[in-house]
Amino acid sequence: MTKYDLYRAKCELSPLLRTEQVAELLGCSTKHVQNLYKAGTLPSRTRVSERIIGWRESDIEAWLLEQREERDDV
Repeated sequence: MTKYDLYRAKCELSPLLRTEQVAELLGCSTKHVQNLYKAGTLPSRTRVSERIIGWRESDIEAWLLEQREERDDV
């Protein structure tokens, strides 16, 4: 399996979201997304190449579900 095949397999599992896309999903600014990431609140990002880095959509969705469950438990 080549590096390209591994990349394609990863992408097929869950799309990669950029900061702008995560901000849109969360309903906040890109700066707030960056602050959440730096604070360790958001899941870790995935680096695909030197210039391509982002969050797996499935990781963000799982994180959102966790946040909702925690909020509902309070």
